[in-house]
Amino acid sequence: MRRFPPRDQPPRDRPRRQDLPRPEGPFDRLLRARTQRDPAPFIIGGTVAFIALVILLVFVLSGVFGGDGDGGGGDATVGEAVGIETRYGEMPGLPPGLVALSEFVHFDTDGDVSATILLPLRSQPEDETGLGFYTYLEGRWQRVAEAGLTDDRRQAEADFTAVPENLAVLRVVAQAYQVAGSLPSGGSLHPDAKVDIVSPRDYKPQSDGSLGGTATDVEAGEEVLVMPTIVGSGEDTAAVVNDILADESLREQHIEEILRLADNGDFAGVDLEYSSVDPDLRSEFTAFVQELGRALREDEQRLSLALPPPGPQRDAYDWPQLGQGADIIKILPVADPVDYWETVPKALNQLVQDVDPRKVMLVVSPFSVELTDGNSRTLGYLEAMVLASEIKIREPEDPERIEPDTGVKVVAVNLAQSEGATSLRWSDDAAAISFSYGAPTKRTVYIENVFSVGFKLEQVQAYALGGLAVADASAQRDVANVWPAVNRFIETGTVALVRPNSDALVPRWEAPDGGKLDAAAGPSVIWRSEDPGTFMLRMLLSDGDLLFGREIEVEVKEKRPTGTPTPLVTFPPEEPTPTPTPTPTPTPTPEPTPTPTPTPDATPPGQVTGVTAGPTGDPGEVV
Repeated sequence: MRRFPPRDQPPRDRPRRQDLPRPEGPFDRLLRARTQRDPAPFIIGGTVAFIALVILLVFVLSGVFGGDGDGGGGDATVGEAVGIETRYGEMPGLPPGLVALSEFVHFDTDGDVSATILLPLRSQPEDETGLGFYTYLEGRWQRVAEAGLTDDRRQAEADFTAVPENLAVLRVVAQAYQVAGSLPSGGSLHPDAKVDIVSPRDYKPQSDGSLGGTATDVEAGEEVLVMPTIVGSGEDTAAVVNDILADESLREQHIEEILRLADNGDFAGVDLEYSSVDPDLRSEFTAFVQELGRALREDEQRLSLALPPPGPQRDAYDWPQLGQGADIIKILPVADPVDYWETVPKALNQLVQDVDPRKVMLVVSPFSVELTDGNSRTLGYLEAMVLASEIKIREPEDPERIEPDTGVKVVAVNLAQSEGATSLRWSDDAAAISFSYGAPTKRTVYIENVFSVGFKLEQVQAYALGGLAVADASAQRDVANVWPAVNRFIETGTVALVRPNSDALVPRWEAPDGGKLDAAAGPSVIWRSEDPGTFMLRMLLSDGDLLFGREIEVEVKEKRPTGTPTPLVTFPPEEPTPTPTPTPTPTPTPEPTPTPTPTPDATPPGQVTGVTAGPTGDPGEVV
């Protein structure tokens, strides 16, 4: 179950505003439908009255908040306008990177009230850069509107279609968080990536203490620091790292090679991903980090470490000592998305007690994960959505039997309950979109996107960390674009915890070439055509962010003629052949026995056709 970072809780005894009774307004009776009554006068009158209300509200609030300005210390009522009351309140704690430019004001309204709000400012800012109206809701600050300045720069204003429960004008100060981006060797930054540090994964440790690899030519701004990553966490390199640490001479050689790399490449420092160090080499790794960090800082360069989160198990990482030796410590994610929320918040809570939080960066991954019997497999974003959108023809089983007016059942095989799967849905335990498929072995896929990353970023704010790192900041197609969530967090200093609309996750169907669908949405559909030919069916599927299409062709055969039954043919009975009789003895002649009429043969059954086994349909094509 997901464990949320600690934060202030909202009052529990405060009723929700939408639950409060709403008195009948002055125009409610007039706007009720009546027979044979021209509505134009009331519409015009209502519009004029609404404009007057907004003007009055702006005037009253300006007068209320433009007083002596000493109302920030309590909850005194400071004024009211038509349909709205205002009072000062105590300013909740602000996260790093935000400063208050106004008092904290509560609004009590009669339902949803539209208004232009002006709040007096404590100072006169030179411009509107970084200014915004924020509300404090459910224990966290959320930016709700851009703030404009009046001509005298003494007030900030914004239009609201529905006035929030509270407001304050806050400003984002100089960037409070650093952003690092990792790149595959030879990769390029995503065009939306706004990073302070870029780390191409170019190098690997060699058994003799040297480094193998070639530098990536990174195209980034001059202000971006380049700190290449030395990857020592793979199956082939983890053992090499342990061998180097265990041998003092190799350890010294390795330090010299790293310093030479940083100097020759004119890098701002280096990033070490040595996340699989043998716990028995704890002291050796600590000494290695302290010596390397000290040498890099002498040349005004930095040392970054990418390590697994601390936990109760024995590991190789002496966090207080590593915090002194390194300039940055990046905490890698946990593979299991559900276990993530049981592990990472606890780990960060422990880590910030041992290490300066400003040195800590939380790594967020843009990759999806598939879990099977406790084992995890990394999936690309596109790969996960292709898996979710696989479609097949299930009925009729034989393609030759698809004729005009035949119902053709097309199924999203990894989302339909009839296939032993589950629909695309939001998982509260993983804070991500998921679906399950496969029988008898169940596989569950968790899709990482802007929604799930937003929930992870909350920890950066909650634990006052130094920033975050994106595990793959490249422009590759199979990497989810999480930068809208990251950039908004950096620019506003707040996180947006948003879940996708459940209706947006339901598959939708189209028949662009014609025919009729029995439904527009759902994990399966029945389609039929009155005419023969080749038809395209398309399923559209969204993760709440992007829309994906999957297509499949249906071949409708010419309608086969109905077979005419063979007519029943009857034949006359055969005439018996007379047999010559010898001269009779004078004895009585017996009565002849009548010869029975022969029964005609039954009509043989017609030929059986159309019972051959055939394919169930092509899985579809990505468009």
